Amino acid sequence: MAKAAGCGPGRRVVELGPGTGPVTSALLAHGVTPDNLLMVELDPAFADHLSVLHPESTVVRGDATRVHRIVQAHGWENCDAVVSGLPLIAMPLSVQARIVRGAFSVLAPDGVFVQFTYGPFAPVNPELIRRLRLKPRRHAWIARNLPPASVWTFRRLP
Repeated sequence: MAKAAGCGPGRRVVELGPGTGPVTSALLAHGVTPDNLLMVELDPAFADHLSVLHPESTVVRGDATRVHRIVQAHGWENCDAVVSGLPLIAMPLSVQARIVRGAFSVLAPDGVFVQFTYGPFAPVNPELIRRLRLKPRRHAWIARNLPPASVWTFRRLP
């Protein structure tokens, strides 16, 4: 996921649903500086855990459907990547739409939305992909994961 996000110094990344933090650790290990990482976690216990593990990064206890407001409240704009560990594929279309629209509202024009999924298909509803004019791409398939998983990237069509 960190590679799909194009991580590196100076890259500003928003992470949705970091949970206990394995992707967070990878983002930081791949060069995202703590001050350029904003995590949005709904579960208070996970958010507290992340705050202790990564005190120099910003952890917000919040709902990913409000990502636009959260990012704006922190003075960020034109982020390079939004990385999501949320189970988008299992969410109702209306919730999925709010999250994905919100993610693209905070991304720079060339920014990337990265999503992890266990399903064999793109984890964003095809109708939403069409409406938002997105280009999905399976970036990686992790066969060694149980169950096997995929990392997908979504970019705006020109």
